[in-house]
Amino acid sequence: MSLATLTLVFVFAVNIILLFLILLSKNKQRRWPIFTMVLLLAFWQSIELLDVTIFIDKGILLLQAERFGLLPILFLAPAWMWLVFSLFDKWAEIKIYKKFLYYLPGIAMIPFVFTDYNLKDVVVNNGLISYTPGALYYFFSIYFVGLVGYGLYVLIRHRNESDLVVKKQIDYIFTATALTVIASVLFSVILPLVGVSDFYYIGVNSSVLFTLIVTYALFRHRFFNVKIFFYRIVINLLRLFIVGFVFHIFYMILSQVVGISFSDSKSIIFFLIFLGVTAPFLFDLVNKLVTSFLINPSDDVKNAENSIADILRSSQDMNLLYSKLVKEISKVVDYQEIFIYLSKKDSPNSFYQVFPVGERLINVKDSHMLEFLQRYHKAANQAEIGYFKTDKKLAKEMKDKQIDIALPIFYNQQLLGVMIIDNGDQLLSTQQLHFLHKVNKYLDIAVGSLLLHQQAMSDKCR
Repeated sequence: MSLATLTLVFVFAVNIILLFLILLSKNKQRRWPIFTMVLLLAFWQSIELLDVTIFIDKGILLLQAERFGLLPILFLAPAWMWLVFSLFDKWAEIKIYKKFLYYLPGIAMIPFVFTDYNLKDVVVNNGLISYTPGALYYFFSIYFVGLVGYGLYVLIRHRNESDLVVKKQIDYIFTATALTVIASVLFSVILPLVGVSDFYYIGVNSSVLFTLIVTYALFRHRFFNVKIFFYRIVINLLRLFIVGFVFHIFYMILSQVVGISFSDSKSIIFFLIFLGVTAPFLFDLVNKLVTSFLINPSDDVKNAENSIADILRSSQDMNLLYSKLVKEISKVVDYQEIFIYLSKKDSPNSFYQVFPVGERLINVKDSHMLEFLQRYHKAANQAEIGYFKTDKKLAKEMKDKQIDIALPIFYNQQLLGVMIIDNGDQLLSTQQLHFLHKVNKYLDIAVGSLLLHQQAMSDKCR
């Protein structure tokens, strides 16, 4: 099996896995547009697999099979438009005749798919299939690029009107489109122009970048920190390369210098046992070596968590505790403003601002946010509430008051206070949310204990 065929098999397998993941997803609203796109690509790739494995030496059958491969791609652009408008919940509002116009060019081209207007002939060279396109092929390219370009324009136009999660999804879609276009142009256009045609198949199969990234984006509402994500990829690749290189050197020494032959099963079994015993120790050693030379962004989160735990355990002054706390939070969350409110002792439903010290008051009866915190005992994340449309009044209140997340402070099932963070209309990453929830747990215990301590000291003074 050639590398080109192996790449096609891999891409096809990835898209089949994505189809099952999409079907199992709970997000029905955007499930079918991306499912249709991935299905069309998988259908086209299955035809390509048949071409390179069964029809490659069949002459006219290969030509007809290659022509047939264009059929599923004809409707890829309309499926893309379906996906674009579904992001803004506007597909159902589009009139039927407009939807039909998106599909009309593809429908009109169907009768010409099996003619010379599509592909004139095919040539097989070293297991790679190339072809001479007809007039229809160029017309299809214009239609495809035009419709995809219009879809990108719609995304740009509506991005600022969208909520935080949809904005992030649009950013991922643009990233996926850009990476796919760059790979396609590089391997299918630029390299062939300079005489390198051996990697043409990579450009054709680069659509897997689009399907992977867009599927990830559409079916998540919390996203990983990109910096930490790429750091982990680099670390894992370096660890794998160094460990493999060390064992390769050891194998060469045993075979070339010591003279051990690995042609018999006994030597191979002993070598595998040696690998199994030493690999974990070598892996840990390499991990320490690699991480000592690279800046680890995930260390900021761990160090901040440890510092906050120490601050909340040791502080007995409330104002000092708050100032140190927000300083550590700023190392992980680049917020614009942060406020802390506590309930009044004589009026538990009234909350006054204690950090930074102010005169603002919030009453439970006048705030959907405080009612939500009291009822559900969990953080109120404006991005997620707005995206899932679980509480429109709460989402509007938080958006109007520029509150991205509100963390409740509980003690003995009583709402003692709330920490309010304005993150500047930026979506919090999965790591940041996990960090804030840990801070929230520490804060519950620390504030409750400190208030009890102050109450005891006050009673003692009396």
